[in-house]
Amino acid sequence: MSIVPYVVSPLRVLITAGVLLTIAVSNVFLMRRLRSFRLSGIARRVSILVPARDEEETIGPCVRSLLAQDYPDFELVVLNDGSRDRTGEVLAGFESDRLRVISGEPLPEGWNGKPWACSQLARAATGEILFFTDADTVHEPDTLRQTVAAMESMAADFVSALARNEVVTLGEQVTVPFMVWSVVAILPLAVAYPLARSKAFSAANGKFLVFRREAYEKIGGHAAVRDEAAEDLALCRLIKAARFKWRLLDATECVSTRMYDGFRSAFQGFSKNFFAIFDYRVFSTLFVWTWILLMTYYPPVVAIVHASRGSFSGDFWAAVITMPLLALVWLVVCIKTRMPWHIFLFYPFTNTVSAVIGLWSMMLTMFGRTSWKDRGLVRHRVRPF
Repeated sequence: MSIVPYVVSPLRVLITAGVLLTIAVSNVFLMRRLRSFRLSGIARRVSILVPARDEEETIGPCVRSLLAQDYPDFELVVLNDGSRDRTGEVLAGFESDRLRVISGEPLPEGWNGKPWACSQLARAATGEILFFTDADTVHEPDTLRQTVAAMESMAADFVSALARNEVVTLGEQVTVPFMVWSVVAILPLAVAYPLARSKAFSAANGKFLVFRREAYEKIGGHAAVRDEAAEDLALCRLIKAARFKWRLLDATECVSTRMYDGFRSAFQGFSKNFFAIFDYRVFSTLFVWTWILLMTYYPPVVAIVHASRGSFSGDFWAAVITMPLLALVWLVVCIKTRMPWHIFLFYPFTNTVSAVIGLWSMMLTMFGRTSWKDRGLVRHRVRPF
């Protein structure tokens, strides 16, 4: 006899969908817009730090947008991390007193590429505030000014923010949105902020990491997460553990990015760090992905089976109500994060693809096969719980 009815029921799934909708709606208000902060008049020196490896297509628009910031006191430091394409040539075409381009040093043993690049950038920085962003981002001119205003207004030591994701192809539309959904619909900021030291309630976006230098150095900087595949999340956890103040913002009006250019690159990109999000814990990973798949497919199966039998019981109606409720959660997330609204229609396929990527990421990590941009990632210790 199947054990599924004893573990999950249409009513439990309906309640879970209701909880997700409650979290998503509350986060719409708690995740403040970057432009909602009043300018303080304080202009602390900011170092904008950009690691770049094989970014010839994106580094130009990124640097151009960062040099156009309307903030009075900042520097832009870009690290050319052994690029094999025209990244260096594109960077050489810029002339600005604010811009410094440095060459990356060889990757030491025990380090992943991005933490090593960011660590070098931090050493080269002169600012009181360190603003790490990626080479595939484009920033509106007021991004930096509003970010400093937000940090001062909230007295925050570390700020991260969601960017607007450009999802052009169908392959991007069924892969990239899941990460955004998981933050907005699963992480209750109402709980995450008061539980200052809880690792479970953490989130950060590596494309927008802003530290007060004192806090960054006290947690050990990127050296403390040198072997992490999801170094942004690991840094957030360290910030919380050290009792520094952390806030997650909505920067979709100010920052945009196209993370990947199709299904294949998105699959490869997320495969490197999906397992790391679960702190390399096997059973936590299996439980979450199994539950997501059950939530996706259990309600329609229950509805179809009951309808075929002419049994319109409470279980039938619970299953029927759950499906549009889950779609509504996705619609709320799409509207909040400025993604195309029609993406909510893809949510069963998106959940399925994401679960496959998550399980594949776990297998790659367990066998030490994760890599990115032709560099193997440091093999991490896998734990059952």
